[in-house]
Amino acid sequence: MFRLGHLSLRRATLSTAILLICTCSAITSAADFATALRRPVGLAPSTDGHWLYVANRDAGSLSIINLNSSQVVAEHKIGRQITDIAAVCGSQQLLAIDGAAHELLLINIDGEQAQVVQRLSISPYPATICIDPDGRSATVASLWSRRLTVVSLDDRVLSVTRVVDLPFAPRGQLLLPSRDRRLVADAFGGKFAIVDSPSGKLAILREIPGHNIRGLGVSPSGEMLVVAHQMLNDLAHSVRNDIHWGLLMTNDLRWLKLDSVLTGGEHLYHGGHMHPLGESGRGGGDPGSLDIAADGTVVVAISGVNEVAFGKEGDFSMQRLPVGRRPTAVKLSRDGATAYIANTFDDSISVLDLGRREITSTISLGPSPDLNLAQRGELLFYDARLSHDGWMSCHSCHTEGHSNGQMNDNFSDRSFGSAKRVLSLLGVKDTLPLAWSGQIKTLEEQIQNSVTGTMQREDALASEDVAALAAYLRTLELPPPLDQLRGTRDHAAIERGRLIFERRDCASCHAPPTYTSPAAYDVGLRDAQGLKIFNPPSLRAVSHLDSYFHDCGVNTLKDVFLQNRHPGNSLYSPEDARDLAAFLGSL
Repeated sequence: MFRLGHLSLRRATLSTAILLICTCSAITSAADFATALRRPVGLAPSTDGHWLYVANRDAGSLSIINLNSSQVVAEHKIGRQITDIAAVCGSQQLLAIDGAAHELLLINIDGEQAQVVQRLSISPYPATICIDPDGRSATVASLWSRRLTVVSLDDRVLSVTRVVDLPFAPRGQLLLPSRDRRLVADAFGGKFAIVDSPSGKLAILREIPGHNIRGLGVSPSGEMLVVAHQMLNDLAHSVRNDIHWGLLMTNDLRWLKLDSVLTGGEHLYHGGHMHPLGESGRGGGDPGSLDIAADGTVVVAISGVNEVAFGKEGDFSMQRLPVGRRPTAVKLSRDGATAYIANTFDDSISVLDLGRREITSTISLGPSPDLNLAQRGELLFYDARLSHDGWMSCHSCHTEGHSNGQMNDNFSDRSFGSAKRVLSLLGVKDTLPLAWSGQIKTLEEQIQNSVTGTMQREDALASEDVAALAAYLRTLELPPPLDQLRGTRDHAAIERGRLIFERRDCASCHAPPTYTSPAAYDVGLRDAQGLKIFNPPSLRAVSHLDSYFHDCGVNTLKDVFLQNRHPGNSLYSPEDARDLAAFLGSL
């Protein structure tokens, strides 16, 4: 735990399974805190308006800011990797997520003091929390296990009441007003589900033409759903003109009528409209979190260009102001007069006075250490200023190192004029060469190609920046298979599928242990320009994809064999296709 002020730092010797109790004395400067890489990603103002609680991802800590003095007054080590935080209505308690330990934490708060009173195991890779207004229940969205866990807070004790399987990897959540429903958004693509709160059943599934949904809100009237997201146009090209005019990648604040969303179909966009977050010469790469004041003012982080935008539904455009590096979380004060913005890569909080329309202060969370090579690469990966006019970052297409599941037309496959599915970068260090053609031999070469060719940066990236980005990409690991995370593994089917995989000689292209090959093959596929030689993507973690082949031609592993007859027009029985899919899904 951290001891503050004149007290020295000492190491916590208790096991992480034991509750951590931190008694901290007040300080007068954030510089009194120990040097640490905090990476704030979540914010929760207290109900009385006196405190701001900050979830620090990398430090696994909770920072407490006294809003009257605009100073950090305490920092508590509460876990390994804190990914979200929320205040429990009508109580002096917080909920927090430890993404590394796969736990939901219940925390008692008393001024500057914080005590973890319960740790509840949750579906693996929890990402966000959404608490009901009465404070009696909450839901946790778990990314890689693709689940929504419903948690009871009766008698201020956490317990799991049900688990809902989702057809996509979730992140954002939003309670829908007066409807006993919550909306859960896709972390990568443009899907969202509406879950019935009383029954816990998935009631509605919708999809918008977009990806990277990072901000969700409801207008004060309760009539409009507000979504911050990106949109990659597969009919545009990765050329300077299409990027400059916002034709290739747009960054948007989308307004949808809730009644139209619930009706769906051709009515989905009825009464809706969009605010573009960017213009020619000044892109707005990577919209982040948003919050909405009672007067209708929307505040949204523009994470990739280190800005915050704000305005109302009827405004022609949004006003933009600079903040710290990679603003992500946004929370408004209870009176809606002030917005707090977490600058993840600066370890700071910006304070926006909406009346004065200016940033009035920046609160440091404490001193940060020098960054290593991979950490410097992480900053570059999420920096949209690497692209022409700031329209996109590496993360824009390769969401958190994975994939947005969209199609893009660029020259990296030597087949310009034929859009192809964006490949995941998770585990990329083990699967060289790169691109669908397999002609790129090193990460460093592909990084330079992507920045100058796809993102249309004016100048070549400095060699030290290329080395930093490559070092960061080498840290990106694959998630466990979906069936393992959900505990649904069918060992008999997997063994039958493994034998089919061997009998069909699938390993000639997808060789263990990486289940790919450095060579390129003609397996009966063609792109729009007639290219027929492809480097086979790795089959590891294939259960976390939502579409397959270069053209996103099929949506399930079984259809790869039954519909596409891959490879080379092969024939499979339904049973063989099911077992082969089970084997591949276990990798």
